[in-house]
Amino acid sequence: MVVSIVLWTSAIMAEFKLEMSKDDSQFCLRVGGDLRARYEGYTVNVAQPDADKAGRHTTEYLRVRTRVWTALDFGEDITVNLRLANRVHKVTTSPNRKNNNGASTWEFPDETVFDSANVVFRNLFDGRLELTVGRQDFSLGKGLIFSEGTPLDQGRTQYFDGAVAKYKADKEEFKLFSFYDSWKDRFVGINDRNRRLRSGDVFTAGLQWTHDFNDALKSDMYYVFQDVDDKHPEEAERGHYADSSASIHTVGLRFFGKPSELFDYSLEAAHQSGRDGYDDVINAWMADARVNFYLAAESEIKPVLTLNFTHFSGDDQDSRRNEGWIPLMSQCPLWGEELVPIMLNGYWNNIDSLRFAFAISPIESLKFTVSATEYLADEKDANIPVQGTGDGRRFGTLLNAAASYQFTDTFSVQGQFSHFIAGSYFANGHDSNWGRIELMQVF
Repeated sequence: MVVSIVLWTSAIMAEFKLEMSKDDSQFCLRVGGDLRARYEGYTVNVAQPDADKAGRHTTEYLRVRTRVWTALDFGEDITVNLRLANRVHKVTTSPNRKNNNGASTWEFPDETVFDSANVVFRNLFDGRLELTVGRQDFSLGKGLIFSEGTPLDQGRTQYFDGAVAKYKADKEEFKLFSFYDSWKDRFVGINDRNRRLRSGDVFTAGLQWTHDFNDALKSDMYYVFQDVDDKHPEEAERGHYADSSASIHTVGLRFFGKPSELFDYSLEAAHQSGRDGYDDVINAWMADARVNFYLAAESEIKPVLTLNFTHFSGDDQDSRRNEGWIPLMSQCPLWGEELVPIMLNGYWNNIDSLRFAFAISPIESLKFTVSATEYLADEKDANIPVQGTGDGRRFGTLLNAAASYQFTDTFSVQGQFSHFIAGSYFANGHDSNWGRIELMQVF
C-alpha cells in the first residue's frame, strides 16, 4: 500500500509556489513536503553482542515519517519557515512489548511536532550578514561535532533551538551561534507524548571561522561551549552515564579541499575540556581523516574509493580524569548504516575505526556501495558506552552493502544490509545483522 501511494504521488505532486507582487514588494509562498518509509530489522546481538541467541528473535519495525513545510519569502531579504513532522512507528517483531502498550512503546498516530520554525534575515550589512532565528538544522564540518540535536527520537527530527549569524567577507566566513535545547519539546502541536529528546537541558554558545585559501586548501576553526543539566541523573540511558550533566569546552580545527580531479580530503581534530557530572576533569579527543579517490572520472560507472579513520577517545579507568569523548550533538548514524550506532546507542566514545568504501554508478540513477570497517576499543576496560567482557581491544568488523535508485526527481528507493563480526573485546561475542529498505518521496 505504501509503495502504491508513493509511486502515485511521485507522478503528480511537486512543490507548490505562489508569487504575489505589490508595488515594489514581491511575496512568494512555497509549500512542499516529504514522506520517508523505512522497514528495518536487526538481530538481538546488535544491542547485546554477548547475549545468548537461544530463545531470542529479531526486532523489526516500519517507520513512516511525514513532513510538510511552508516558506514565505518577503522579497530576497526575509523568509519565514515552518515545517511540521509526524512519524508512525509500527513494531512487527520484537522480544519486548510492541505497540500501543503504554509509555514504553510507540502509539498511533504519535505526535506532530514543529520540526522547523524560524525567520531568516538576509543581505544585512551590505549583503554580508545572514541571521537565522528559531528552530533550525545546524552542522559543523562533517557532522562529528554538530549534526543531531534530538538523538532520543530515533531520527524523526534533528533540530536546534536558537540563533545563527553568518558573515561572509571575500574568502572568510564567520558563524556565531547560540542554542538552548530543552530535554523535551515544549511546543508539540498534536498528541504530546512528553517524549525525552536528550539527556538534559543543553545551553550552547560557539563560533566558527572558515577561510578559503584556494580549491586545494580550506580551513575551519571552531570553539563551542556547552552546559548540560541532566534532568534525570538517576536514570541511566543505555550507553550513557547516569548523570550526564557536564560543562564542556570544545576546540577544533579542520583542513579540507580538492587539490585535483583525482581526490578530495578532510582532516579534523578536536579537544574537549571542562567538568562532568561527577566533577571529574574532562580531557577528551576526537580525530577524523578521510579521502575520496575518483579513480576514473571519465568512466561511465564513476568508481570512488573512500578511506576514513576516526578516533573517539575512551576513559582510562586508572586516571583521575574523564578521557571519554562526549558526542553531545552527534549521537546519530554518522556513516549511514545503523548497526553500530544501535549497539553504541549513538554514543560515539572509546572507539577507533578504519573504514574502506567503494562506490560505483553503473547508470546515472543507480549507485552501489560496499564498505568494510575495523573497530578497536581505545581503552579495553572502559565501561561507556559498551562494557568490554573479553581480554582484547578488537571491537569487531563491520561489513556493509547499499544500493539506491532515483526513479524520478522526487522519488527514490534504497536498501542496506550490514553484518557485524564481534572481536576479542567481547568474551562470547556473536555476529549480528541489520537491514533496511527505504522509500523517499519529495513533493
